[in-house]
Amino acid sequence: MHGARAGLLAGLALGLVEIGASSVLRGDPWLPFDFAAAIIVGPEALAPAFPLAASLTLGMVIHVLLSFMFGIAFVAGLTVTFQLSARPWLILIYGVLFGVTVWEVDFLALLPLIAPELTGRLDLATQVWNGILSYCLVYGPTLAVYVIAVRPGLLDRWWRVDDSEAT
Repeated sequence: MHGARAGLLAGLALGLVEIGASSVLRGDPWLPFDFAAAIIVGPEALAPAFPLAASLTLGMVIHVLLSFMFGIAFVAGLTVTFQLSARPWLILIYGVLFGVTVWEVDFLALLPLIAPELTGRLDLATQVWNGILSYCLVYGPTLAVYVIAVRPGLLDRWWRVDDSEAT
């Protein structure tokens, strides 16, 4: 549950940053949605004639599902390596590294296999700001901040049934 929540929060933050970066760099706030939809539909989703509602719907569904999945993977990774109680700065480093890894795997390894026609469709500035920097500086650290704030899985006061001190 915490992984899904962390992923949703980080996905929201990432989505807002990507919309802002796309607006500033390309004048097209819908580019992240179009690109996500293009993974399913094909390069025609990047055409101006593609329906905006379809692009927004597909893009949001794909983005939310991947955010859930990656949030769960991050928290599970911390869990199986016994790092949920690590120092906050270390969890933040894990978040940054996880963000880099997600971007590398998604866009440099899987995208060319799944949708080779989309490889190279974005200019360098968009790849840097919407890609590596937003994943490293927003998505991964937001996952880490959630874990630092909530500390799921810690056994502090394990005897409590709820938030009260009643025994």
